Amino acid sequence: MKPVSEREQDHPLLHPWTVVLDTPAMAQLREDLTQWVWTGIPGAAVAGPSRVGKTTAIEKVCNDLVDRNGRQIPVFQVNIPLRDQSTVVSVYRQLCWSAGLTVLSRDTADQMADRFIHFIADQMSEAGVVQALLVVDECQRLSPRQFNVFAELYDRLRSIQRALLVVFVGNDAETWSLIDSMDPVFFAHLHGRFFRVRRVYRGIASAEEIKYCLAQYDRLRHPPKTGRTFVAQYLPEAVNSGFRLASAAGLFWRAFRSFQKEHKLDSWGMQSFSITTNTLLTDFLPRYGTDALDDDMVEQALRMSGLVPTLVKPFR
Repeated sequence: MKPVSEREQDHPLLHPWTVVLDTPAMAQLREDLTQWVWTGIPGAAVAGPSRVGKTTAIEKVCNDLVDRNGRQIPVFQVNIPLRDQSTVVSVYRQLCWSAGLTVLSRDTADQMADRFIHFIADQMSEAGVVQALLVVDECQRLSPRQFNVFAELYDRLRSIQRALLVVFVGNDAETWSLIDSMDPVFFAHLHGRFFRVRRVYRGIASAEEIKYCLAQYDRLRHPPKTGRTFVAQYLPEAVNSGFRLASAAGLFWRAFRSFQKEHKLDSWGMQSFSITTNTLLTDFLPRYGTDALDDDMVEQALRMSGLVPTLVKPFR
């Protein structure tokens, strides 16, 4: 890897978690969430492969979520940790912590439930709306009985004429297996509220989608509006000569397809795609030049991205 100048140290591509690309899957998620809020459904499940970009997409999309009158909807997010014992109390505790509420060791489930419900209701009142969204991330770590917590939240808010949309987000195989294992009779109250609507969140799945994402590197600037484009920051002479990263979409797609077929991948997760692109743009292409951009270079960057962990090795 080449040394980084002090001027470059704050560039977003050197802090890839700060770069959030718009994707077709994200656009679909935005449309789905808006529809769910506007129609008033109580819950839904969204699942996809690990590292595909579900959490990042949810966070990005929720910033713009509004009701039918254009008023911003309060959004709350809780990440379910992995615990040796799965209890209802632990879920209420995690909900309160996620909202920045005080939790004492002697607090009961009822006390924490009251505290969290009052907090949500207060946030709705401040926003001038009667709806809110609660995102439950890593939901595959819940036990079936822990889902009752969210049914109680929904019911109690409904009793004061407030609507709570609960969206469960998790890894696909584990999440669908967990939901399907829950007895449809004994857990009818959960299936009816939360699991009738299911969505699969996928990564990049076509050459056109790759081109759509790469074009954002050709367009995004740092600093915004006044700085160079992301590509021009690292390849100024090439950009001046007409080079655009989006033109390499075919190379990216061929490289991914070879891995996809061999390892039976559903789609290209955004974490791997971003690392691949950033490696090419900040290191390989400045070092070797755009004329050297070929299938082998993209494949080596893809290997380094961790798409298939056992294939990670340096490019020489």
